[in-house]
Amino acid sequence: MNRHSSIRTSVVLLCSVVFALASASAQQVISGTAADGSLYQIVTPAVWNHQLVLYAHGIVDPEEPISLPTDSGFAEFRDALVQQGFAVAYSSFASNGFAIKEGARDTDQLRSLFIRQVGKPARIFLVGASLGGGIVIDLAEQFPEKYDGALPMCGLIGGSPLEVEYVGNSRILFDYFFPGVIPGTLLHTPLLPYDPTATAAPNIGQLVALKLMDGLNPSISPTLPTLQLAEALGLEAGSPTEILTGLVEVLGFDVRYLNDVLARTNMASPYDNRFVWYRGSLNDKALNAGVERVAGTEEGFEYLFRYYQPTGKVRIPTVTLHTLRDPLVPYWHEQVYHLLAEQKHRDGLLVQQSVNRFGHCEFQASEVVHAFSGLVGWVDFGIKPSGGDVTAP
Repeated sequence: MNRHSSIRTSVVLLCSVVFALASASAQQVISGTAADGSLYQIVTPAVWNHQLVLYAHGIVDPEEPISLPTDSGFAEFRDALVQQGFAVAYSSFASNGFAIKEGARDTDQLRSLFIRQVGKPARIFLVGASLGGGIVIDLAEQFPEKYDGALPMCGLIGGSPLEVEYVGNSRILFDYFFPGVIPGTLLHTPLLPYDPTATAAPNIGQLVALKLMDGLNPSISPTLPTLQLAEALGLEAGSPTEILTGLVEVLGFDVRYLNDVLARTNMASPYDNRFVWYRGSLNDKALNAGVERVAGTEEGFEYLFRYYQPTGKVRIPTVTLHTLRDPLVPYWHEQVYHLLAEQKHRDGLLVQQSVNRFGHCEFQASEVVHAFSGLVGWVDFGIKPSGGDVTAP
């Protein structure tokens, strides 16, 4: 979920999401600063097809400076769209961190900025990844009259409450199996450096990775606590390497971002596991007796539901794309959203595509091309794309 990931170099937003096309020179590039301090940029092609793509980026570390998206692969993605005749607009958002509130507002205002400075488009598509995928669903559900199609990729479309619960569970369970490694408790964790690949002074990321590695070694830890942790969390992984990598990443989110979430809820707890029964360990009774129990608050959950709990009221053509073994925003987000849409009898406007791969936003160029072109064909020509597995050979 991190644009500037310090967890591992291969986990960055849209790190593989590039079209296999050369960059094209744009007719016009408009840069500016909105009233709330967010930066924005509008890129239009030499020959515009009168269709606009609004792009919402993923989460950014709270300590990073406010800046336009600089993700690996984003420039290629944008330039490929421009070469095909699309205009593209994107924002930094007014703040970093768990900025669904600011991201929705700042992405939505790009529409007005574009109309005022370029002209009114015939079609507007919403595209977002990770946190931006949640922002896309928020805008598509609340303002369907403004937009024509949506493509959330690896997005937390099952809702913020479930995502915070998943991340919180990872820390609760880690502390049980590996006590004392991460300082503090779930709601009282100091903001610490987290880079398991660092070769300089040790940091929490290195310590977490080493403990998890030991927990996979039967000669060091005969009960294999890392496997128990992954099972109790429900981590989808296909190998010991995927288990280790996935746990390191989701625990890094807890260390680097939970304080930001608490700041947004005015320190009100958005997590509650008092009535959760964890399964998958060698001794579930001991596990449930020993894990930290945390009480949630009405204020904390109210914030998460507002920013944002999807309703399933799909009102514009929506294509989703998600890897099946995503350790940060699990694939079950897709299943939850489908159920919500089905309950609202709106699943006819929803097509969900999956990629059989491990990783967060780990898509190949052709997979993104397939999803986006399918959405455009659906909106422009009424040709509904197929869902299911779209994994590239």
